[in-house]
Amino acid sequence: MARLRQKRWLGFTLVELLVVIAIIGILVALLLPAIQAAREAARRTQCNNNLKQLGLSLQNYHDTYMRFAIGAMHQDPATTPVADLWAGGKHRKGSPLVKLLPFVEQGSLYDSLIQVDDVEQQLYNLGPRPQMPPYRCPSDPYENANNPPSNYGMSMGNQAMPGRSCTMYNPPTGGNMFGTGPVGHGSTANPNEVSGVFSRFHWSAKMADVTDGTSTTIAIGEIMPNCGDHHRGGWFNSNALWTATTAPINYPTCPGKPPGFAGTDGCNADGNWQTSQGFKSQHPGGALFVFCDGSVHFIGDGVEYRTYQRLGCRRDGEPVGQY
Repeated sequence: MARLRQKRWLGFTLVELLVVIAIIGILVALLLPAIQAAREAARRTQCNNNLKQLGLSLQNYHDTYMRFAIGAMHQDPATTPVADLWAGGKHRKGSPLVKLLPFVEQGSLYDSLIQVDDVEQQLYNLGPRPQMPPYRCPSDPYENANNPPSNYGMSMGNQAMPGRSCTMYNPPTGGNMFGTGPVGHGSTANPNEVSGVFSRFHWSAKMADVTDGTSTTIAIGEIMPNCGDHHRGGWFNSNALWTATTAPINYPTCPGKPPGFAGTDGCNADGNWQTSQGFKSQHPGGALFVFCDGSVHFIGDGVEYRTYQRLGCRRDGEPVGQY
């Protein structure tokens, strides 16, 4: 009887090739998570570096203007005299991130913007709006050409954040656990009504206003712009970046990522400001924050709720403890 011979390809039998392919497949499957983890680690490092730059820019801005970068949303004549520098002029144009442009090596863009009354309209007139890499975390793939997003929002702390069909976290308003942030959504320029370092209107804290200590008070944190109807408004938008610690870190309000959805009613809606205007990130297990002293910290999304609110509030008077 003739001996059966197996056909060979490049010196290997079919069975041997299949075994080699299977081994390679197993190795790839084992290595892929490690590769993805390494890539995320690199992205998180870049995000951390961005926040360090923002922390430094906040410090330099404060050294120059004796307060943190101010926003531009609305003007309250009852609390701000017309003659106040911070009630008009270039300091009220655009978001706080617009004010920080000269401190992140974007002075020429800032100089061109402050010549006009409406910064946001001027940016629209430029055609494609300028992307701003220092304001983006590479872990977040979300893009919007019309409103180039920011992954970093200004902290109002434990502010009252009324919900729409959502009564979580000190209901029915949410927030204001310490009586320091009674005005809904931080829509005030009165420092006595703002829990954190920034308000939604044209007010920001001075170092002296952070009586709990700059090393234990959040100034800026990560946001996911696609998960909040205001957050996706763009880095320059004066009504986009206001954010509170009232919602737990990474509370799910992202449309298309269950249980989040587009809408206004319900705790998981991207238009329910009590939860959507909270800090979130694409990093597993938590988010990165800049404190008022310029330091950067990663806070896990399992942090005890009251501890997180103490970190958000600049004047609650309670010791923070471990986090």
